[in-house]
Amino acid sequence: MRTSVYHNLARHLDDLPGGYPATDNGLELEILKHLFSPEEAQLATHLTVIAEDARVVARRAGLTVHQAEQG
Repeated sequence: MRTSVYHNLARHLDDLPGGYPATDNGLELEILKHLFSPEEAQLATHLTVIAEDARVVARRAGLTVHQAEQG
């Protein structure tokens, strides 16, 4: 089974200092689906807690700077 982009984002957020723990009923994934499009969720998995230029995030995500800026 292919892991969804929202599962990846939830794991990424949970690794950050504030955490984003999983729930028994998957509500955390529903919240992410409400807040992020699949493309935004994919890009967000490449963000850190430190502000970076779009070109740095784009390189890490394998996108053009324009794509990273558009989210």
